[in-house]
Amino acid sequence: MDCSAKREVEEGMEEGEHESERMHESEGLVHESESEPNLAENFSGFNISAVYKDETEAYECFCTYAHDNGFSDRKDHHNFWPNSRKIKSKDFVCSKAGFKKSDDLNSGKRKRFTRPVVRTGCPAMVRFVTDKDGYWHVERFIESHNYELVSPADRHLLRSCRNVIEEKASVLKSMTDSGIKTVDAYAYLAEKVGGCENVGFSKRDAYKFI
Repeated sequence: MDCSAKREVEEGMEEGEHESERMHESEGLVHESESEPNLAENFSGFNISAVYKDETEAYECFCTYAHDNGFSDRKDHHNFWPNSRKIKSKDFVCSKAGFKKSDDLNSGKRKRFTRPVVRTGCPAMVRFVTDKDGYWHVERFIESHNYELVSPADRHLLRSCRNVIEEKASVLKSMTDSGIKTVDAYAYLAEKVGGCENVGFSKRDAYKFI
């Protein structure tokens, strides 16, 4: 093989390596995981290739995914389009993301009690970006958590997944107005849907609502 031919082969191999690296980087922007190669195929309720009409739809879908997989979520950072109040990108993260600052250390004052530390710096998150028509797309998704997720039996207690919907709220209100205890009204709802885990909110939420 002459020098010119050899150089062409080497350049071709090098170009192929660069292309492979670019493809890998591109995939990493969408889905980062240490365990599952394609979350859209392995988990229900969340699809990284889906398009959502607005923030509400995107967040509700992520909340459903979070509940189905045993963690609570919260809204995090967002950015706006230049010279506009329209959202350009927004992050939804695991509720254990980051580390909360200690008020005691910042103020120098002692409190009567200190809430337990629940954040673990969990990296799990999704970043949505909006297009010119206002639709929401997934730009980045990190699946991995750094703590043990909640078991199916306790997932109804996850804070971001609890919701006293109008239909059940109406039943609670009418029963308690009739003199039925809140605990009994909640037990009735739980029996109707096959257990507390299917009610959609906790007994404590019921008391707060009433």
